[in-house]
Formats: sequence, structure tokens, C-alpha cells
Amino acid sequence: MSKNKKHKVGGLGEVLWDIFSDTKKLGGAPANFAAHAQQLGAKSYLLSAVGKDLLGQKVITRLQHLQVDTSGIQVKTGHTTGHVNVSLNPMGSPIYDIQENMAWDHIKFDDINKKTVKDLDALCFGTLAQRNPKAQACILKILKSTTLDCLRVFDVNFRQDFYSPKMVQKSLDLANAVKMNEDEFSIIVGMFSLLKNHEKGLQSLIRKFNLKFGIITLGENGAVMANQDEFCFYSPKNTIEIKSTVGAGDAFTAAAVMGWLDQKSLKKIIKEASDLGTYVCSHLEAVPKI
Repeated sequence: MSKNKKHKVGGLGEVLWDIFSDTKKLGGAPANFAAHAQQLGAKSYLLSAVGKDLLGQKVITRLQHLQVDTSGIQVKTGHTTGHVNVSLNPMGSPIYDIQENMAWDHIKFDDINKKTVKDLDALCFGTLAQRNPKAQACILKILKSTTLDCLRVFDVNFRQDFYSPKMVQKSLDLANAVKMNEDEFSIIVGMFSLLKNHEKGLQSLIRKFNLKFGIITLGENGAVMANQDEFCFYSPKNTIEIKSTVGAGDAFTAAAVMGWLDQKSLKKIIKEASDLGTYVCSHLEAVPKI
């Protein structure tokens, strides 16, 4: 793929407001991913749904300010725009209280989504927006409508108990890349009887589902990335004062996807993605200006 080409990437799934004790911030992994990818030079799209309410209008205004294409955001009468109560533990890690039956639980597969995904170079999705069986069916249809060349990244992102082995299996069947944190890797290892060793377990998962690459993020200890032939580890040298880890994983995913589309080496991809994730941790914003 030409490095001069402007990559088209999409986030598919939830968009919501993270409600902190004193403020609210735009959130949802697919929305954060799309916003970060836009900052990194992509043409970004978000495929999601909001309510016909003030918070929904603010979602669209905020994303347009971040230059994310919002034509794939459906407006649902009778459903509320997503919101999540967030508290931070002393380490800056978020604890989420995720409300149910939000607008993004009712994503539909429509002509706009169908047209948008045909042009995408990459599409990122997770598990949370699949908690409603009807929304899951639509998300799987959208994934099946991408081109063969599209990078379909399963950013695992387990939240509360909104996932199941069957959901994970279906997601991995349709994905061609996966990214997860250490806890999520441990759960997936148990689901598919893989080895717990990062290198052997990750490469077994990659081979089992014929993935282009897999990533395990290790928090402050860095990350590992592998394809079927290569495995590499990166640990950041600099220590920072962590203000909030909200959005750091989504920034990591965006940088990794852009690096892959630009045909960079695994070593370079994982370093740039880790460094961006670290930068986001030094801010309270999930999408600080890069």
C-alpha cells in the first residue's frame, strides 16, 4: 500500500460520554480509536448510534470538531445516548459502571454503513457493542461487508460481563488482527486452551484464526506483537506521571493500525504505539492533541 495514500479507517461500535465526578468526556473505544487515527493522518469514520437528545448532538459536534466523519452515526428516537459513570483508582485506572440499553445497543446495518465499509483500509471493533444480540448480528454483517484487503482489528476490550466465548469466537473468525491487554489474553487463553506464555500463546492464537498479527499490551511494562513468523517485545524507557489511562489503549490501537497500513516493521509499530499510549496516560483527556 502506498505510504502517500490517505488511509481510510473506521471505528465500529459504542460511542458514549464518560461521566466523571466533576466533568464528562467523549468516550467509547471505537470513537477514541477513530479520533486518534484521524490525528495520525487517516480519514476516519465512526459507525455507531446516538439518541435524539442533547448528549447525542454533542457527540456529533465533538467528533466533527475532531474531524471524524459522522455520516455513519445513526440517530435513534426512543433511545438514550450512551453514558458511563467512571471513577479512577489511585493508579489512574478507570472503573466503569456501564449503563444498559443505550442507543449504540441498537446499531442497524444500513446503506450508509454498507457504502462506507467498502472503502475502508481498516475497521476496528470490540465486544461491548455486541452485548445486544440484534446489534451483534448487524456488526457481524458490517464486518462481512468489508473488502478482503481490509484490516479487521478485534480490539477485545472486555467490560464487566458483556462478553462470552461464543462472541469471542465469532469475532476472531471475522477479524484478521487482534489486540488485547494481559488480563484479556489470560481469559482468551482459557477459552481456547492455549499456552499462557506470551510468545507461544499469541502465535498459537494467530495461527488458529489465520491472523495477520496479534498484540498484547502490558501496561507500564510495554507490549508484545507477533505475526506467524516474528515476535517482538518493547518496554518504554521513560517513566511518566500517570493522570489517567482512559483512551491509552485506543491510541495504541490507532498507532498500530496506521503503522501496519504504512508497512512498518513490527518493532517500529510497537514502539510508536507504546509511546503514543504512554503520552495519552500523561493527560486526563482520552484524545489529547498530539
